[in-house]
Amino acid sequence: MKASQDIAKIQLTEEFRICPKCGYELGFHSSFQRDENGYRIILICPECGARYDVGWRM
Repeated sequence: MKASQDIAKIQLTEEFRICPKCGYELGFHSSFQRDENGYRIILICPECGARYDVGWRM
């Protein structure tokens, strides 16, 4: 399974562990994408490869 090239921005509420695209319920893998201010932390669904930006930075 390849990760999607698109990164959807998601607004966090109480919990974000279910993939909005495919319904996978066991959480996400993470990746780090460099930008001008450091790194964006991107969540990747292990089932369908959808990628999400929840606003986390490091």
